[in-house]
Amino acid sequence: MKPEHFQISLIHEDDEDEGYIAEPEPMITNGIRVKRLSSKAILPTKGSRLAAGHDIDAISEFTLPAQGQVLAKPGIAIGLPKGTCARIAPRSGLASKRDIAINGGVIDADYTGEIKVIMINYGKANCRIQEGDRIAQLIIEEINTSNIVEVDELELTGRADSGFGSTEMSPKRTISITNAQPMICFLQADSNNNEYFDVEDIGSHPTLRQEHVLMSSAIISQVEMKIFEADFIATVVAASGRDQEWTAQKGEVKS
Repeated sequence: MKPEHFQISLIHEDDEDEGYIAEPEPMITNGIRVKRLSSKAILPTKGSRLAAGHDIDAISEFTLPAQGQVLAKPGIAIGLPKGTCARIAPRSGLASKRDIAINGGVIDADYTGEIKVIMINYGKANCRIQEGDRIAQLIIEEINTSNIVEVDELELTGRADSGFGSTEMSPKRTISITNAQPMICFLQADSNNNEYFDVEDIGSHPTLRQEHVLMSSAIISQVEMKIFEADFIATVVAASGRDQEWTAQKGEVKS
């Protein structure tokens, strides 16, 4: 007989048993254990090697109504390592394209029942979920399970009890408000270029009635900017109102 015809078994002896054939036990230590509760259940999988979460798949078709929610059951239960919890998080594709979010979603390590996914549709249209669609992702997180200890005082910090936007008032982000004289800017282009800036130019340049005229970056670089104080403009306007000759000419232009 050849060596491959022989079967080798390990015999262990102790004080109680004379001997027995040891059966191999599954080596499950820090892995995420998953139990199928339905024949259609799909084990969570990662979309890429460095993905943070394992995708959860739907095992049946259903409609997620607009402005409504559905409790989806993927047909699986999980066993988590000690010192961890699982969080059911939304998938970016459904969130950005279909306005689908996930509510709740924290799974404790001592919960071994069926996982349930609370899906919320914030959109204005119904969303049809097909069997096999990835509806959420399962993220495993380390947690601190320390006990709560009551104390009389807490450690002093620079922030203390400041909240609700208090960090936006940090000295580094303080917005200083100063009174500044209003300014008015006028753009003047080269008269040799057929470029215009205001709809009032339509009367003087009929070409603007036929097509839109855009300024290129080269033309913009040639523009001369003149800045005037608002008070100065107001003074000029007031003076023009008292100028009878200008008023008469202005009336002729409008007519």
